Amino acid sequence: MLAEVWALNHAIERASTRMEARLGVTAQQRLLIRLVGRHGSLTAGALAALLCVDASTVSTSVKRLEKRKMVRRRKDPADGRRTVIELLPAGKAVDRKEQASVEAALEAQLDATPLARVTAVRQFLRELCGRVDRVAE
Repeated sequence: MLAEVWALNHAIERASTRMEARLGVTAQQRLLIRLVGRHGSLTAGALAALLCVDASTVSTSVKRLEKRKMVRRRKDPADGRRTVIELLPAGKAVDRKEQASVEAALEAQLDATPLARVTAVRQFLRELCGRVDRVAE
C-alpha cells in the first residue's frame, strides 16, 4: 500500500512538472487559481483550509503567482485588517477547464468510480493524512 501512495505522489509531481512547462503553473498553483476563480476572491486562510495545507504554503504559492502577475492581494473591503487574493488577467487565462491536468484526471476517475467506493477512499485518505501529520509531532 505504501508503494501506491508513493506512486501517486510521484505521478502528481510528474504531471505538475509537465503542467508547469505547458501552462506556466504547477498543479498546486493551478488549483489555487481555480479556487480563487470559483470564489471570486479568498483570504490566504480560506485557501489553506480548502487546499488542506498550512497557510505558509499558500503564502509561498501566492507570492510566486504575484511575481507572475497572475494574482494580487488587496485589502478586504468588508474587513480592512484582512487581505484577499484575487485573479489578474493572466490568472484568469489559466482558470479554465484543462483536459491535461491533475484535476481532470481526478474528475475522470471519480466519474468512473462508484460513490460508495469514493466515499470509503476519501475517508481512508483523511485518516491517513491525520496519522502522517501526527508522525511529525
